Amino acid sequence: MFRPLVGSERGDADESGRRRHKRSRNFCRFFPAGCPKKSFGKNSDSPVLYSVGTGAADPGLVRSVAEVNDELIRHLAKHPELLYDLHPWRFEELVAELLRAQGFEPTLTPRTRDGGRDILAARSDALGSLLYLVECKRYGPKNKVGVEVVRAIHGVTNSERATKGVIVTTSFFTKNAIDFATPLKYGIGLHDFETLKSWLASYRN
Repeated sequence: MFRPLVGSERGDADESGRRRHKRSRNFCRFFPAGCPKKSFGKNSDSPVLYSVGTGAADPGLVRSVAEVNDELIRHLAKHPELLYDLHPWRFEELVAELLRAQGFEPTLTPRTRDGGRDILAARSDALGSLLYLVECKRYGPKNKVGVEVVRAIHGVTNSERATKGVIVTTSFFTKNAIDFATPLKYGIGLHDFETLKSWLASYRN
């Protein structure tokens, strides 16, 4: 039988509703396809959803951000074509979160003068410490990543004595780019749209 909420019960319900509304609002702001009146742009104020920043001590905020992350990535896994709608900065944050889920410790580099790499992905195992330099390219499906980009990350990787240089793109790679990277498979990694779909599908699974 239905019973009206009273006292603290109503307060708890209101707070829960506000959290759901906030997550829904963030979700809409991140996915323009779900909310056609909103769109991304260079001056987009959509929130950085993959970090809790100074609110890390707030368990409620940590839980809320984690829920939004999961919801966003599950949606992208079902609709990977939405990757093309992400602002390049948001794409970098997404890749960082996907790498974190795979056991890396990613650090986003400054948005300007990033030195030819967007993410520093560290990892340690029984054989030692590894550092991957990750360059993210949020390109359209017909705009393939060329060999000049692959040469650049290879040069930066050698210069910084990192373990491996990696390029992650929403598009694909030209034949010349693949031919250049193939004999350097231990020093260069190329990950295209198909790889991203696999990462999204296996997130937290």
